[in-house]
Amino acid sequence: MLYKFLFSAALSTALSASLLSPAAAQNGSSANGAAGDNLMLEMNKAFRRGDKNRLAQLLPQARGHALEPWAAYWELKARLPEASAQEVQDFLSRYAGSYQEDRLRNDWLLLLGQRRDWVAFAAEYPNFRMNDDKEVRCYALLVEHLKNPAQDARLADEVRKNWQSQRDADDGCTAAAEQLVGAKNLTPQDVWQKARLATEANRPRAAAAAVQIIAPEAMGMVTELNASPIKFLTGKHLAISKVRREIITLALVKMASTDIDGAAFQMENKWGMQLSTEERNWVWGVIGKQAATRLGTVPASDALQYFAKVTQDTDLTDDMLAWKARAALRVGSQPSWQQVLAAVNAMSDEARKDTTWAYWKARALLATAPPNIPTAVATPQGVTQTIVIAPQR
Repeated sequence: MLYKFLFSAALSTALSASLLSPAAAQNGSSANGAAGDNLMLEMNKAFRRGDKNRLAQLLPQARGHALEPWAAYWELKARLPEASAQEVQDFLSRYAGSYQEDRLRNDWLLLLGQRRDWVAFAAEYPNFRMNDDKEVRCYALLVEHLKNPAQDARLADEVRKNWQSQRDADDGCTAAAEQLVGAKNLTPQDVWQKARLATEANRPRAAAAAVQIIAPEAMGMVTELNASPIKFLTGKHLAISKVRREIITLALVKMASTDIDGAAFQMENKWGMQLSTEERNWVWGVIGKQAATRLGTVPASDALQYFAKVTQDTDLTDDMLAWKARAALRVGSQPSWQQVLAAVNAMSDEARKDTTWAYWKARALLATAPPNIPTAVATPQGVTQTIVIAPQR
């Protein structure tokens, strides 16, 4: 919805500009006149409806309009699956250097990846200037893997980050992850973590796609826990295997997103001792995060009590640790600086470089260090500086 709003605003601005252009002023019937602008608005509406016939009918009338590249993009994008490679190349040549050219290239690369046309994909990918699509990047990494498996250690790390950061199910990163799991460059734990993240984000399709890679036999249980996590958790299931424990973990994660107290009760009275340490820490991290995100209705102290059940903060994601730090900053009359420091220290190197957490780590060090003791502080640029802590007043 936000994209549509911003695009509509941009389109309206561009149309207003075209109405004020000298060409339009001299020739009100030109492609850049009011009639042309109404045509562009109509084409945009047809594009949103997916009306390929109407777009094809209107496109010739858009020639010469200031927004002709958009008109051509809408018309070709609407029928891209049926378009020929030559039509795509003709568009890329005609509008070379424009935003619409690279936007269509993005769409075309996604389609080539879905078709597994790696030769055509590899030929076009170097021309992708924006390089802002994680799914396209995953396809590119998959192509690199197929060409040179020796690079898999680097590829696996980037695939993992892209895949786990994608909220919705996508073919590119899922296909790359599946290939790298098969080659033992990604671990089953990486896949389970993706399933947990997708479950917490209420993306059941993405979670199911991950489970399908390593435990297709568990898909029935995935369907069951998505239908009713509490019914699943109070049923006759036992955590008798790694797969069973992970499926139970998914059910607890899903339950925590809507029923914090219920998930905590299940952990304390039934499932906590049946899970591994890492699984248990992850679930308590999710429960703590969910409590912390409700600081208007749930006291920060409650969130910290849930986080206190985590025995190793490095088992948590950066997002969980960020919410632990926020809860620690808002607890009581004074922040719990030790908790803030512990949360930031457990974050990944990338997260610790964020200026927000670099600042709060420095504040925590100032608040917790003995007076007049030299203390090393890492700046966001990674430079370690030594400062002398003055007594706090």
